[in-house]
Amino acid sequence: MLINFIILAAAYLIGSIPFGFLLVKLFRGVDVRDYGSNNVGAINVFRVGGKWLGALTLLFDIGKAVVVVVAASYLTSSPTLIAGAGMLALLGHAFSFWFYLSEHKFSEGKCVASSLGVLTGLAINGAVNWWVPVGPLAVWILGLITPKLLTRKWSRISPVTMTASSLIPVFVALSRPEAAYIWMSIGIAVLSLIRHKNNIRRLIAGQEPKIGESRVTA
Repeated sequence: MLINFIILAAAYLIGSIPFGFLLVKLFRGVDVRDYGSNNVGAINVFRVGGKWLGALTLLFDIGKAVVVVVAASYLTSSPTLIAGAGMLALLGHAFSFWFYLSEHKFSEGKCVASSLGVLTGLAINGAVNWWVPVGPLAVWILGLITPKLLTRKWSRISPVTMTASSLIPVFVALSRPEAAYIWMSIGIAVLSLIRHKNNIRRLIAGQEPKIGESRVTA
């Protein structure tokens, strides 16, 4: 029981590491949450800190989730525990313990990159097929570039991201994994939609910017 608690607690704490915040603070000297969409994810880091910090944030946010899932699989053979570790890593990203510890409030993380990391970790473990992480990523990329190719204009990123996230349970289920991973994938989709609540409000109000457009800055 103790090892199970350690796995789950470590998964949450690792997922809580706000790499985007730390990188922008270190190299730009500003709080990334004061600008753009006010969250610590890779997209906002691209806007605030530039492409290299955005790319590093993307890699670190994917990587921390991969590490959690792969490490959990070495420590336990229970699909339920591995799925729980993956989900807690995402909850850590969305509701960072480190921010709450220092500021008594959570950060705004949408878990998109970390979700890809969880799926990639499961693919490395052989729990799902490799096309499970590739499928939602392909939907996301096609959703972004198709409007550009057809109209020569970029579209809005949040509807594409929510669509790709919502399809994660479909790709996972088609892989016929253990039931725990299907339930986890449903949790991922729900969490993504919850964390996009502000985007949904802006979309309804017609205020959601397209790619390349600037939002209100601090």
